[in-house]
Amino acid sequence: MLEALLQLDTDLFRWINGHHCTALDWTMWTLSQHWCWLAVLLLAYGLLTLRLEPRRWWLVLLGLAACFLLADQGSVHIFKETVCRLRPCHALDNVHMFRTSCGGKYGFVSSHAANAFALVTFLLLRYRRKNTSQKGFNSSFLISHSLLIIWALATCYSRAYLGKHYPGDLLCGTLFGIAVGVVVWAGISFFEKKLQNSETK
Repeated sequence: MLEALLQLDTDLFRWINGHHCTALDWTMWTLSQHWCWLAVLLLAYGLLTLRLEPRRWWLVLLGLAACFLLADQGSVHIFKETVCRLRPCHALDNVHMFRTSCGGKYGFVSSHAANAFALVTFLLLRYRRKNTSQKGFNSSFLISHSLLIIWALATCYSRAYLGKHYPGDLLCGTLFGIAVGVVVWAGISFFEKKLQNSETK
């Protein structure tokens, strides 16, 4: 069973990594760069936090920092250093890579996937809103939330495209990141309630 799953993971990686072109090369490379992450997060932070709750900007910033720290360090120390699964660019031949090196030896789980989904999950939970009318979710929130999810998914895809991770690394990194985002959101919400109670006394 495990061998069949690993083979499926490898075959799916080969399919993703094998379908490339110049435009996708540059797009996937851009999505994996730290400056792209910074631009996306600053935009989301500005449009959501600074516009909707400027008094709590520091609380959201604290949550984002906690998400990144826990997801990034957890993906390395809990998973990579214990599972020790080689990255595909270390384990397979003829892996397509674009303007990048293979990097660290181990790839399970993907830190990019864990970080992206921890941050997005926290923001989605923080800013879930409903219309006061009966039309369901507010369209502006739906658009912003959808764009964040698309960015996180595209970032994950870029890691297999660039030869850095198997899809299984990305899936498990995504699940870990979501768990981190939920935990941080719950912790920040609890702290905020305590803060509000102290301010009303």
